[in-house]
Amino acid sequence: MITLIEIIVYLGIFIIGLIIGSFLNVLISRLPYKESIIFSRSYCLQCKKKLKPFDLIPLVSFLITKGRCRYCNKSISWYYPLVEIITAVCFILIFVEHNLSLNLLIGCLLVSILICSSFTDITTGLIPNRLTYFGVIAGLSLSYFTIGLKESLLGIAFLFGIYLLAAIISQGGLGGGDIKLAAAIGAFTGLKGSFFVFIIASIIGGVWASLLLISKKASLKTAIKFGPILSIAAFIVWMYLEQLINLYMSIILN
Repeated sequence: MITLIEIIVYLGIFIIGLIIGSFLNVLISRLPYKESIIFSRSYCLQCKKKLKPFDLIPLVSFLITKGRCRYCNKSISWYYPLVEIITAVCFILIFVEHNLSLNLLIGCLLVSILICSSFTDITTGLIPNRLTYFGVIAGLSLSYFTIGLKESLLGIAFLFGIYLLAAIISQGGLGGGDIKLAAAIGAFTGLKGSFFVFIIASIIGGVWASLLLISKKASLKTAIKFGPILSIAAFIVWMYLEQLINLYMSIILN
């Protein structure tokens, strides 16, 4: 039975996740256009009106205003509350798996990079270099406390190399941002983790492409936004690498 203290802890992590998600929304809306993320106040993308603190309460403001700007009454994009909720839920899942540890903080940093990369890809078709380069540097730096520098470098080399090759073979079917995001993921997951990221991303990508083809929303020449697919695979691997290794070994041995 869950205790009151556990409820308070989960609620606290959920709120922190919403707050971080709100900041990620700022990154998502500004990084692709190289806008300042520190020295510029938040504003409505429709009417350009500067937003007040009341307008910036994570999730709550969206619900109170029924998803509309208080100044121009135009609809606010669906991805704002979605980013906040996804971030909060992922933070809780990471906490459940890793408890209060360094891996909790590293996991939250990784998932923030993944969410930001996914939604910039979805909304603009771009994954900013500043985001992926930061991911590579952060992954390499933090590897000292987790998988080790050698494993981190091998992870980068594996995912960067295999997706660079895929981009060459597909003649532009995979974007440069996707390749650099893969490198950032490899820095966090290492070689073993990168292998499973590749397998899971291939499965998800294949299923998604098949659904698009069946529904006639894409053709064989349509470029798929691969950032979200890579991000989902990376999150699964970060959370459940040991279980994936055990499953893989059981399949191989049988």
